[in-house]
Amino acid sequence: MASEELFKDVPPFPNDISTVQMSTISLSRLRENDAATAQQASTACAELGFFFLDLRGDSLGEAMVECIDELFYIGKDIFDLPESVKNQYLHDIPKSFLGFKPRGAAKTETKQPDRFEWFNLGQDGLMGTTDLQPLPDFVLKRIDYFKRHLSLPQDTFSALQRPTEPSGTAIRLIKTFASPDDEDLRTSMAHHTDFGTITLLANIVGGLQILKRGGSASDEGAWRWVRPQPGCLIVNLGDAMVQWSGGALRSNMHRIRYAPGEQRAVDRYSLAMLFRPEQNASMKPRVTRSAEGVEDTDLTAWEWEVKRMMAYSRGEAQAESKGGTAIKA
Repeated sequence: MASEELFKDVPPFPNDISTVQMSTISLSRLRENDAATAQQASTACAELGFFFLDLRGDSLGEAMVECIDELFYIGKDIFDLPESVKNQYLHDIPKSFLGFKPRGAAKTETKQPDRFEWFNLGQDGLMGTTDLQPLPDFVLKRIDYFKRHLSLPQDTFSALQRPTEPSGTAIRLIKTFASPDDEDLRTSMAHHTDFGTITLLANIVGGLQILKRGGSASDEGAWRWVRPQPGCLIVNLGDAMVQWSGGALRSNMHRIRYAPGEQRAVDRYSLAMLFRPEQNASMKPRVTRSAEGVEDTDLTAWEWEVKRMMAYSRGEAQAESKGGTAIKA
């Protein structure tokens, strides 16, 4: 997450709303191979599929916080560009998700236009696996910040997710618009699970909500707010981890709502690192167990993702939480 300094620039997160209880995992202790911390992370991945990753007190983590702060500034500069300039870098779905997505290009669960825009930068171009996508000149001059954000230790990735191989992994900058009017107090990004393996999310203003275990997406009382924490990334597992683990790990439903309390008056900026498998990786489960939503398939990751995207676009698939174990009382 961003540093404490950036949190000073926004109204406080309210204390009178229902927030989700999420584990906070120390990156420093994980890197020290602390057994208790590893077990804590494993439990969080199986029960909720979300946790806070505390970057503070770790050399790599502190460097990431500095980089995240700078990327927030770059993101604001991108979204402040005139619409005519941003439209020169439009994404081309389903051919490519890279580039700019305008506000209102997607729909919420009520079929209303969404209230956010994003700008995606692909890992393949940043790592030199393919040609770099077209980018504004001022982004090209600061491209090292994006490459630094990808520079995690090699053992962070599994053998099926090498950063030097083609994949759909991307850095996503997001702007969700302020909600000053009562008509804006609705969902900004529809409920969903992530397709990939792991998402690392940094934000300062609230708005993220997680569906509680056993809850229905149509029940407003089943959603819980996430309170952003300085120096902590929000980590959530995606559908690929459910598939590979044979359903042992959880991919939980979440959505972006309007920001709570006084925060509704400001724009909400986010930074997401969306990790996806190598395009040619097999999606066959690595663990043999019977679990709903897990396919016995030899499709490649690219084929698997396209199949799922097409099913959603045709209305043949329903967004729902997948996998994991029950949360203990």
